[in-house]
Amino acid sequence: MWETILIGLLVVVFISWLKSSVRPSNFPPGPVNLPFVGSAMILDVRNLTKSFATLKNKYGDIFSIYVGSTPVVVLNSYQVIKEAFDRHEFSGRPGNFSGTFFQKGRTGISTTEGKHWKVQRDFLENYLDNLTGAGHKAVEEVILDETTDLKSEFSKHEGEPVSVSYKTNISILNVLWNVVCGRKLHSQQQEFQTVYECIDKITQFMSRAAIFSFLPVLTKLLPESITCIERGRYYRNRFHEISEKWIQEHRQDYRGNRTGDLQDAYIQRINQGDDTFSEQGLAAMLREIFIIGAESESVMMRWVFRILSCNPQVQKKIQAELEAVVGPKAQVKWENKDDLPYTMAAIKEIQRYADIAPTGLMHKTMCDVKIGGFTLPEGTLVMANISQCHRDPKLWLKPEQFYPEHFLTQDNTLKSVEELPGFLPYGIGKRACPGAKLADMQIFLVVSNLLQEFSLSMPGEDAGVIATQFKSGTSVLRNPRPYRVVINNRVSS
Repeated sequence: MWETILIGLLVVVFISWLKSSVRPSNFPPGPVNLPFVGSAMILDVRNLTKSFATLKNKYGDIFSIYVGSTPVVVLNSYQVIKEAFDRHEFSGRPGNFSGTFFQKGRTGISTTEGKHWKVQRDFLENYLDNLTGAGHKAVEEVILDETTDLKSEFSKHEGEPVSVSYKTNISILNVLWNVVCGRKLHSQQQEFQTVYECIDKITQFMSRAAIFSFLPVLTKLLPESITCIERGRYYRNRFHEISEKWIQEHRQDYRGNRTGDLQDAYIQRINQGDDTFSEQGLAAMLREIFIIGAESESVMMRWVFRILSCNPQVQKKIQAELEAVVGPKAQVKWENKDDLPYTMAAIKEIQRYADIAPTGLMHKTMCDVKIGGFTLPEGTLVMANISQCHRDPKLWLKPEQFYPEHFLTQDNTLKSVEELPGFLPYGIGKRACPGAKLADMQIFLVVSNLLQEFSLSMPGEDAGVIATQFKSGTSVLRNPRPYRVVINNRVSS
């Protein structure tokens, strides 16, 4: 009897494997997938782009892998990524576990699609673009004020090896706080500490929980002490309460004639009865700005300090340009950026070289669609290998080196966007980051004004290796290995 049951189970497993191993008709090729684990045995899950490079050489610019029993199409060149993500058919978003868990469902921008997503995204992008456009002075003053506080903190530890992450995170959060709430908090305040802790714990959980999007059965089979879902739920619920409290406070103060921050602008749309605008939608947008926006900017700033401290000659060129154009010790403004081509080139090269989002967020096809001669059924998950674009020797003279001249013409002017195919720090197409211009402004103002006053260097024991931290829980955004930096005042040094 037991032998019959065992044989029956083996037959079921074998049939299941056969079905899952057969790709749909005219589907992109790829490695064989195994029952339950898919292509995991041949993938370095902590460094997917390394595995993708090998698969690209074998299967070409478009191939497929399996995560569990779910097929994922991987795009591996700038041309096919741009072609796909510029099209509405590729603008869908899968209901991934970490995103829907964090938001308690599919709401906000990053996990939604269709009309709701487009209206909400357009609102956020237009609002942030206005902040950095003709009316940029207000947010510029906020960023410069935070940069002044940052310089003051650095002056207290001049000449000492320090970790800069927490100090820069304070600056990043306060800029976002001003944008969405119209106020600033001090890092010692309880509300700031609570929000900071929630963001830190939620981003850690979301990174580690990415596998549950493909193998949701694990959330049922494994105890929560292993999946950390209970801990993630605790911080998620706390942050939901905080974001809802912000809205209630704004509701109490709102009189219909104040548009000082993002919440005011959004509440105005709610009061007008605009479709898709609600308090729940506003709360979801606030959480995404702080969780996704703050963490992305934080990771980028960690790379900024690491790369610059390892490249003193680049610092000197930036400082010489700043002194020649703006003047010694003068405050650098956003309006100066067009006259500082080397400074801008160095910042863009940091973004390319750091490559913090090697695959970005997953897309989903909205209908049956063709690309590169292949057919992708509706609902197919699509991933962009952005690292391939940032390391493509056909696009970059020295792809494996930090080389700001990548972004300069022979006349030492900054190259235009059209001259830079393959530069995708904020993604591309209809799902590109809506906060790109605000992030660019903040990086430029912080870097340029800090280098006006300070020089960055490595501690004596640091070998100067710029490397990625590959470990469990760091696969969504790519962090540099832990480091310390020595900050010296240029006058005293």
